[in-house]
Amino acid sequence: MLINFWYALARSEELSDQPLKVRALNHDFVLFRDSKGTAHCLANTCVHRNGSLSAGQVQNDCIQCPYHGWRYSGDGLCQLIPTLPDDSDIPDNARVDAYPVEERYGLIFAFLGDLPEAERPPILEAPEWDAEGWTTLTMEYHWGAHYERVMENGFDATHAEFSHADASATAGNFQRGKETKYTLTEASGEWDGGYTIDSPALSLVQGYVGPVQGWAHMNFMMGKERGDFRFYYYVTPVNESICRRYLLHARNFMPGKRMDSELTETNWKFEQEDRDLLEAMRPIVPPRDHGHDLLQPEEQAMAQYRRSLRRWEKNGWRIDADALEQLGMERTCVIPCPARRNGGRWILPETPRLHRN
Repeated sequence: MLINFWYALARSEELSDQPLKVRALNHDFVLFRDSKGTAHCLANTCVHRNGSLSAGQVQNDCIQCPYHGWRYSGDGLCQLIPTLPDDSDIPDNARVDAYPVEERYGLIFAFLGDLPEAERPPILEAPEWDAEGWTTLTMEYHWGAHYERVMENGFDATHAEFSHADASATAGNFQRGKETKYTLTEASGEWDGGYTIDSPALSLVQGYVGPVQGWAHMNFMMGKERGDFRFYYYVTPVNESICRRYLLHARNFMPGKRMDSELTETNWKFEQEDRDLLEAMRPIVPPRDHGHDLLQPEEQAMAQYRRSLRRWEKNGWRIDADALEQLGMERTCVIPCPARRNGGRWILPETPRLHRN
C-alpha cells in the first residue's frame, strides 16, 4: 500500500452532520463536515488519551473527542482543551494529522500523504459526469482481495469471454489475430499507462493513473445501437487483503431507468464473477516482477503498471506492512500529512515505510 496518492474514502451521501469513521491503508480516519458543508479528513486518534474521534460529535466546526472533549478543527489543530484556564495557551503539539480533501463525482477523496500540493498526482478525471448527453451510474463493491489484483483485473480485457461468458457482449473480440491489434500506450507523465485494443466489432482503450485509479473507454454494438461506454474506477485498500472499489459508469446512448437497471444488474454480475476468481488467487499479493506469472504480449500494461509501482516504492511511499503489523496493539502510527513538512512537534509517530530515506 502506498502513501502520497488520492483515495476515495466514502460516497458524499454517506457523510451528513455526524462524523464518519473510515479505514484505508490499514489506518483509521474520521470524516466530518463543518457548518458550510465542507468535508474534512483527520487521523482518527486523539493525541490526548488516544480516544476515537469518530465516536465524538461535530461542535463549532470542530470534531470533539468523546473522551475529554478536546476539539480539533479541519486543519488538525486543537481549538479547545476544556480543563485549561481561559488565559492558557494550547500546546503547539496538540494537533492531529489533517489531509487535503476534494469532493468529485459523488465521492470524497483524501490525499493520504505529505507531498506539497504542486507535487501531488492527480485525481482521475471523469469528464462525462453530469455532462450533457451522458448517463452516469455509481456503484460500490467490496472485495476480499489485494488492491493490485483488483487494479490489474480492471485492465485485463481478455478474461471477459471466459469469466463473463453468460453476460458479456465482448466474446471473441479479444482473440489475437490479423484483425485484432494490441498497442501499449506510452505514458504521458509519471503517473499513467495503458493500452488500446482494436478489433472489427469493438474498440477499447484503457489504463491507470497512479496505483488505485483506472479507466476504460469502449465502443461497440449493443442490440441495434452502437455507442460509447466509459468506466472510471477508484480502488481503496482497507488493508493488504481487503479493498473497496467505486465504479463510475457512463454511456451516451440508450438513456432511461430501464437501461440503468439492466446495466446495474450486469455490472453486479461481472463484479461477483471477478471477485470469486480474485479472492481465490494465490499469492494474495500479485508478483512484483515477471518471474512468477507468464504475462502475454497483450498483458504488457500489467508489466507497465508493476514497473510504476516499483518506482513509487523507491520514493519511500510503500507502507511496511510487516513492521506495521509487528507494532500491533502497542503503538498507533499515522500516515504523515502535508503539515509535517513544516516541522514542529508531533505526538503520534509516522507509519513505517520501505526504502524511506
